[in-house]
Amino acid sequence: MNHPEEERQLIVRLKAGHQASFGVLYSKYAPVLFSFSRKYLRSHEDAEEIVQEVFLRIWDKRDNIDENQSFSSYVIQAAKHRIFNGFRKKVNEQAYLDFLIHADDPSGNFTQMDVEYREIKIKAEKAIISMPTKRQEIFRLSREGGLKNKEIAEKLQISIKTVENQMGQALKYLRDELSEYQILILLFLISGFK
Repeated sequence: MNHPEEERQLIVRLKAGHQASFGVLYSKYAPVLFSFSRKYLRSHEDAEEIVQEVFLRIWDKRDNIDENQSFSSYVIQAAKHRIFNGFRKKVNEQAYLDFLIHADDPSGNFTQMDVEYREIKIKAEKAIISMPTKRQEIFRLSREGGLKNKEIAEKLQISIKTVENQMGQALKYLRDELSEYQILILLFLISGFK
């Protein structure tokens, strides 16, 4: 399908809700997107997730696709946007998790948001305590002890890869456990609340 007119017709049919045209475009561009995404993401699963998200969005927003635009450029741009947002989200989540671990205000001068953040901090601590012992230890050495992955690996006499895997699982678990607080997390990040 290297002929631009052929691709344009597929996009026109896609916009009309033609699932077979969507399937043809998916078959051609999903491997391209996966290869592109894999260059920027650590895991096979993350790259697959980007492909799925991009194509779900293409189907949902198919009315907005310009059939005269290169579909290849369109999907690559969509993947770049998702990857960038994913990086930004991870940085923000990390900053927020760091805030939860270290936030203590002994003054007792609470606004409603302070109270809600305290609740989140308590829930985060409960989640940390419920982690497997080794994962909890690694997490605390990193977040509370300020140690780098290499230092943790040396201290615990384990591989850096093990530290990275355990930290990844710990952060995913905390995100899942705190998912009901996403709006508060967003408000915190937007406001720069201290």
